[in-house]
Order: sequence, then C-alpha cells, then structure tokens
Amino acid sequence: MLPSLSATRRDKGSPSLMFLTADHLCELTGYRKPALQRRWLIQNGYKFDVRADGRPVVLMAQVEARQTPRSKRNAAELPDFSSLG
Repeated sequence: MLPSLSATRRDKGSPSLMFLTADHLCELTGYRKPALQRRWLIQNGYKFDVRADGRPVVLMAQVEARQTPRSKRNAAELPDFSSLG
C-alpha cells in the first residue's frame, strides 16, 4: 500500500495532486527507471499515459480504486432491490 496517498491529496481539484508523484511511482512499482515502471504498470494492469520525457503518469484515483477491496466495489456497483418487496 502506498504511503499517505489520501494525505497527499489536500484539494481533489488540484491538478498536481491528481497524479502519483515520482516517489509514489517508485513505491508502487519498486523501480526508479521509467521504462521499468511502465513495464511493471502494464504487467499489473494499470492504465497510464506517458509524458514527453518517457515517465508514466498514473491517476491517484486509479490506484486508490484498486486498493479498495473487490467486495466493496461490487456492492457499490449493484443496485439495492431490498425496498421493492
């Protein structure tokens, strides 16, 4: 789990806090080199864009969503029919 992702996001509308920092990418992938980070992201099913300098750009929201247990994600996606009797 990445350290303090939510603590880093003070203002959800701030563009600079929408993406993983270089340190977060290193923590997530275990690599510092952009080519190795991109390979790891692909192998692990992360979507990302690539900057002009070759560094991957990953949305924090994507990482946070993947860290949510699947059962909670599925429950939120299913409609609640309990009140229909």
